[in-house]
Amino acid sequence: MRQVNQNKRYAEHHESFVNSEIPYIPMIRTMDFTRSAGNRSKVPHFRDSDRLIHFMSVNERWAFLNILHNCDVIDVYEQWAIDLESSMLICQKLDIEHPKIPRGSSWAYQSFDLLVELDASNDDTCVEDVKWLAVAVKSSYHASNKRVIEKLLIQEAFARMKGYEFCLITDDEIRNVYSETLDTLYFHYKLRPSTEIYYDTWLNTFRGELLFNADMRLGKLIKAVASSVGIEDELSAHFFCHALWCKDFKMDWSQRLRYERSAESLGVMPL
Repeated sequence: MRQVNQNKRYAEHHESFVNSEIPYIPMIRTMDFTRSAGNRSKVPHFRDSDRLIHFMSVNERWAFLNILHNCDVIDVYEQWAIDLESSMLICQKLDIEHPKIPRGSSWAYQSFDLLVELDASNDDTCVEDVKWLAVAVKSSYHASNKRVIEKLLIQEAFARMKGYEFCLITDDEIRNVYSETLDTLYFHYKLRPSTEIYYDTWLNTFRGELLFNADMRLGKLIKAVASSVGIEDELSAHFFCHALWCKDFKMDWSQRLRYERSAESLGVMPL
């Protein structure tokens, strides 16, 4: 990509971040490249139904899911780019060569894989109600590469300059059954329209069934609760996945979610 096109892309990207009237546009989108370290994907935003989140790899998607499930996330900005003026200055101070576009002479914009806006209103260590987490996601193999390390140093220095927390997440941390399960549950993050009126009744009924029938196969238990509440089996399964995501139930996250196994063996319990 020529420098002028890059600069135009960055201007569009930056404006979409600072102007809440404009839908967010990531600096890099899934359709921009034919190669990436992993499978590229787009998933629906967890609050904005008109927005898709662009991930360049499965690792990025799983890092996002881990953060979303464990933190109080307000918003996430994927492929968030650092302005060239700042990255050039950082490279000068660190005495490293500024990255260029592969097989080109143009300066390459550096970007966080994820920039996460977190609710810090209940965090006594924060003076603000909001804090920012800048995330780099890399395979363990690539994270030890000299050039990758230099790029990570640029990102970390910029994060420190802006007052953001910075973290590196490697595939060793997120390539596990927990992330696989979150990937399945994410599409049940929100209850389907017009089903909210049934959820509390379903939840209380399921809790009651667990007291007496925890040894029943999970799939059969979900169907039994559907029958009791008077809803379709498929909606009952949706409610169950939503309850796990929202932590209305807990389970043994080291096990795969197998509906032919009993709720008890999977560690499914109400909180």
